[in-house]
Amino acid sequence: MPRSVTHAYLLHGLGMAVSSDHPAVLAALHARLRHVPTPGPGPLDVRFEFCGVSERYQHRVAPPRGAARPVYDPPVGEVVYVDRTDQLYINYDDRVRVLCDLGQGQVRVSFLQSEVDNLWLLSHPMFTLPLVELFKRRARYSLHAAALCTNGKGLLVPGPSGAGKSTLALALVRAGWGFLGDDLCWLTWGQEGLQVLAFPDEVDVTAEAVGWFPELQPWLAQPHAHGWVKHQIWVEAVYDAEIVWACPPAVLVFPQIAQTATSVVTPLAQEDALLELVPNVLLTEPAASQAHLDVLGALVRASKCYRLQMGRNVATLPALLREVVA
Repeated sequence: MPRSVTHAYLLHGLGMAVSSDHPAVLAALHARLRHVPTPGPGPLDVRFEFCGVSERYQHRVAPPRGAARPVYDPPVGEVVYVDRTDQLYINYDDRVRVLCDLGQGQVRVSFLQSEVDNLWLLSHPMFTLPLVELFKRRARYSLHAAALCTNGKGLLVPGPSGAGKSTLALALVRAGWGFLGDDLCWLTWGQEGLQVLAFPDEVDVTAEAVGWFPELQPWLAQPHAHGWVKHQIWVEAVYDAEIVWACPPAVLVFPQIAQTATSVVTPLAQEDALLELVPNVLLTEPAASQAHLDVLGALVRASKCYRLQMGRNVATLPALLREVVA
């Protein structure tokens, strides 16, 4: 049996350990956390353990005891929460099982060794979903959004996959905006009020999106990593982008792809913006879930809110949005 190896990180004040007995899984997780510093001496707040097994009957994670209720509707499998034990359980077609003890900060992931080829599954949804719930209990509240910064002000771009978040993020980064993340950030309260906290992951884009940026054409020739259906772009490597770890929010922009020549920004009512953000909250433990809803409400009140119809003039987006943020 391979020996388990542990990497430690300090992400926004929380110490985190990630262990695995498969080097490829650990490397994929480390790629997501490559900018995160290592912690000093002291206790760790969050621990992940990824364990490979040969057969389903060998899984090292068993379903939790007690009544479980669904809190998310994944394309495959189930995501359920047990109120009595404060545990989150994920079962991906019995190929991957995840048990997250939210109060204790412990996560165990048991996966079939055949899934090692699906590194996106193991290093993204099977890691991200427990991570955002663990951070939620520690007053860091997740937002599914790209996050950029200009002149010390944060621009957040929430939206589902395919809405144009990554295309917009690349357009802004190549124009010199600071980068907090492409798909995930956190909100928390600091001494100066509400803050956006970074998660500077790779940018995953389609071949069509890469086509808007000539400097990214060489990336089209590179094969996809195992499990990825999109191209991975490291913005710091391509654009020498500045990683901004925290900034105050100023603007919320909800993008939609439009088959038009030009892009149009229109104001969005705060109540409509909040309704679009509510799906970010998993209704697990009531107090933590209410705190997540409260911080989303505070975000909307602190921000100017807009709808963006993204046309084909991608190169003009930085100037258009700089005016909005100013």
